[in-house]
Amino acid sequence: MELIIVTGLSGAGRHSVLGALEDTGCTALDNVSPRLLEPLLALLELEKHLQPGMNRLVVGMDCRQLEFAQEFPPLLERLRLNGTSVQVVFVEAEDSVLVRRFSETRRPHHLNLGTPAESIKREREMLAPTRALATTLLDTSHLTLSDLRNRIAALVPQLPTRHTAVRLLSFGFKRGIPADADVVLDARFLPNPFYVEALKPLTGRDWPVQEYLLESNDFREFLERVESWLRWSLPLVQQEGRAYHTLAIGCTGGQHRSVALVEMLASRLGNDVAALTVRHRELDG
Repeated sequence: MELIIVTGLSGAGRHSVLGALEDTGCTALDNVSPRLLEPLLALLELEKHLQPGMNRLVVGMDCRQLEFAQEFPPLLERLRLNGTSVQVVFVEAEDSVLVRRFSETRRPHHLNLGTPAESIKREREMLAPTRALATTLLDTSHLTLSDLRNRIAALVPQLPTRHTAVRLLSFGFKRGIPADADVVLDARFLPNPFYVEALKPLTGRDWPVQEYLLESNDFREFLERVESWLRWSLPLVQQEGRAYHTLAIGCTGGQHRSVALVEMLASRLGNDVAALTVRHRELDG
């Protein structure tokens, strides 16, 4: 089993790094005592047959465990002597940034040595030996969450890539815009099969409705433009590190035009978008 230990200064973003690593598919545990790590690894090795997919463990450790600063260096040496594949990611930030973060969150520093600046200075001194052992130093002073995810991917390139889950959603405007939509498109200007007697009882899932709509130049252009835009934008969305991205297309009742557009888009994109799902709000409930 490969082990990644994430440690560093309080307020530097260790939790965010753990979350980014977990989002790639790693198993993550936080606030693990140095004294518990070796028994935990031994237990996981014994039960490996129960969780065969768990081959990369991320562990968060820091000075909240009073023994951490003294016990971590010999722990790391023992792990490596025993043949454990281990990386140490040390997360840090500039003092001024850390002071500002503590001020903004109104949370006390766990060392509680008077002022946050004094606690940060002391913690930096305590963790200097740990920092010297790190395989990766990650300064989060000026990183956005998206930047952080990209840095994690670059610093630990062997991590698996988790694709952004893309959802195509049809809906009817008469019932309101979906609250969880990232992008909303309006298809109400397109020809409406509702006014064709033979098509009215059908939905956009049915071929006669789709065939009728494809006779419209405007419908075909709408479909092609949305497909082209999605193919261009999805790599950028994934680069930003989003776990989910929802494109919602609406028509008046959510029965014909929007449903047909979503079905056809899904058919065109299905082979190229790894995590694609379809939902018709007014049809599926």
